[in-house]
Amino acid sequence: MKIKRLPESLIRKIAAGEVIHNPSFVVKELIENSLDAQATRIVVEVENGGKNLVRVSDNGIGMTKEEVLLAIEPHTTSKIESEEDLHRIRTYGFRGEALASIVQVSRVKIVTRAKEGPLASLVLASAGKVEGVSETPREVGTTVEVKDLFFNLPVRRKSLKSSSIELRMCREMFERFALVQNNVDFTFVSDRKIVYSFPTTENAFERALLILEDLRKAHITFEEDLSDLKIRGIISPREITRPNRTGEYFYVNGRFVISEELHEVLMKAYDLPKRRYPIVVLFIETDPEKLDVNVHPSKIVVKFLEEERVKRALEEVLTKNLAKKWYRSITYEDISTRMLSVAESPSYRWFLVRKKYALVETEEALLFIDLHALHERAIYEEILSKRMWKSRKLTRRIVVNLSSEEREKLEEFGFSFQSEGKSLVVLEVPEFLTEDVVGEFFKEVSWGSTKMLKEKIALAACKLATKSGDFDEKTASKLVNLYFKKKYERCPHGRPVAFRISYEDLDRFFER
Repeated sequence: MKIKRLPESLIRKIAAGEVIHNPSFVVKELIENSLDAQATRIVVEVENGGKNLVRVSDNGIGMTKEEVLLAIEPHTTSKIESEEDLHRIRTYGFRGEALASIVQVSRVKIVTRAKEGPLASLVLASAGKVEGVSETPREVGTTVEVKDLFFNLPVRRKSLKSSSIELRMCREMFERFALVQNNVDFTFVSDRKIVYSFPTTENAFERALLILEDLRKAHITFEEDLSDLKIRGIISPREITRPNRTGEYFYVNGRFVISEELHEVLMKAYDLPKRRYPIVVLFIETDPEKLDVNVHPSKIVVKFLEEERVKRALEEVLTKNLAKKWYRSITYEDISTRMLSVAESPSYRWFLVRKKYALVETEEALLFIDLHALHERAIYEEILSKRMWKSRKLTRRIVVNLSSEEREKLEEFGFSFQSEGKSLVVLEVPEFLTEDVVGEFFKEVSWGSTKMLKEKIALAACKLATKSGDFDEKTASKLVNLYFKKKYERCPHGRPVAFRISYEDLDRFFER
């Protein structure tokens, strides 16, 4: 056989296959683009495990028509200007590098609007070719819709796993980003059902407790600053483990990585029985010039240029912190002045701890109540009961098509409409539904608007609730009474409201 030069179209397909292995890598590349575009809200939707559809929407800075057309060409980027930049990468990906690969092996629709443009650009592309360019209304940001992955590579398409396995991999990829980007509101939708909705949190440790249920039982947190190396983490004590490595998350300069070297250090520090693995979320920050992130096409593997030093530092940090007792000692100021009797219920007394928790003494146990979580739930229930509904007028025109049943249901929640032919003009929306998500909301109205609306109410409740650390005794007293009246166990996002320690457990701990 004679040696031939491959056609350019085939070269691009092969290159795309090195970056896009399955639907989860589409999710990865598109979320990275959204984060690099400074998005604070990202919605990921998949159908049939991502094999039929992956759609990622954000409220980032968006692109102009010229930029998006350039972005789907190979080797175009807004991140790299010179060879030296490859040695100090601080972004996730190169806007365009991933899009070009995705466009080669799927049918793609991109809707994107930059702040300076009155309308969004809509680009249709398939198998690497642009098939249409037009304009459409949209808020600032980008939506990339990827359909029929590998439709033009039948063998590759056939090699994809079952829909349930592909969905699991998409969810795991989503979780990796949600864990580290706590300042971004993340939503994950599968087959038109909301699977995850993670509001922003004060820090990454709080986000980890939302996602990793094991860590809610007990955990250790730490932050170590070792000159040019910073190591932070939230980890399980040795008593809490899994039979596999699914609870292992390493982040280097904010990027999730898989590292056998770091895994070996982890297992050495924990010294667990065979086939038992800890739950850890570890963040390592170092000088980008001391890293090589181009070891793997998807940048999921990194190489430390000072590997032995990093391994030693991590082992020392883990060993030191695993020696800590995992239970939390509670400190408070002037207990005598903060102990209050509750007249409505003489069977318990309580006091405020650090303006964020209530420590309650009952006849059977001690209760630690997270006042912010409880306040969130109280506001959420109050809104749902319609005693707090307020509406506000829209400042822009939105036209929708709804059934009479959908219209009636939404009007109960504070929406108002004006008929215009067979369509409806949206006049007012509930005040907690911010204007930038109204359009997105009506896209989903036909497949479960009530559920999505509840997710938005939960976000509103979080913002309306008193911040943790700002509670006074008057507000706390009302909430403690409410807890015993309503017995709320979780906030609207699923975090626990209270932690209970029986007196038997206390006696056992103190060996009595």
